[in-house]
This record gives sequence, C-alpha cells and structure tokens, in this order.
Amino acid sequence: MSIDSATAALYAQALQSTAADPSRCTVPWGVCPEHGATLKARARATADGFDSWCMDPVCFNVWPYDRLDAACTEPATHTIQADGGDRCVVCDGHALTARTQITDGQVLPGLPA
Repeated sequence: MSIDSATAALYAQALQSTAADPSRCTVPWGVCPEHGATLKARARATADGFDSWCMDPVCFNVWPYDRLDAACTEPATHTIQADGGDRCVVCDGHALTARTQITDGQVLPGLPA
C-alpha cells in the first residue's frame, strides 16, 4: 500500500465517523492543532503513560498523554472532499496536513451544509 493509499484509507475511516458528531474532527489520530503532523510522543516511566509535544521549533504545545495515538478531539473547521464525492470533516491541524498528503480531492474551509 502506498503512502497516498494508506492516507486515503485512514481518511475513509474518518468519513465513517463524521455521522457520529459532525462538529468534531473525525480523524482517528491526533495532531498539533496549530502545525499539523508534527507530534512526537515518548513513554514515561510513571503511571501517567505518555507525553506528547509539537516538534515545530516555535511551538510550545505539550500534552500529558499520547495525543499521537488518540482520536482527535478538536472542533471540525474544514471539509475534505474526495474526487469520488465522499467527504469528511477535520480540524485545522488535520486540514493543514491533508493539503500536503491528499492528491485526489480538496480541502475546503467550513463544514458541509
């Protein structure tokens, strides 16, 4: 499976989640809400689990959990429209990332009517 088809499969999974709560991002993994796919996570020796942080050098966002492997909980702000007509809603961070990864579709500001 190529990177583009793997990404397409994950966004197809997100499409199925859109019906559950159309106001939330539907992607099943986290991103930095300001910089997209720039997260790093590490296991901690404590019972707290993981720390996550944005790797962008000007960003100071950190989370006390494994945000990278958790479903995104950010509010939806964009619609990803596939050339085949399917669509899903995503947050700012996922929209930023999708613009660099999606080849057969568009990232549109706003939510579907």
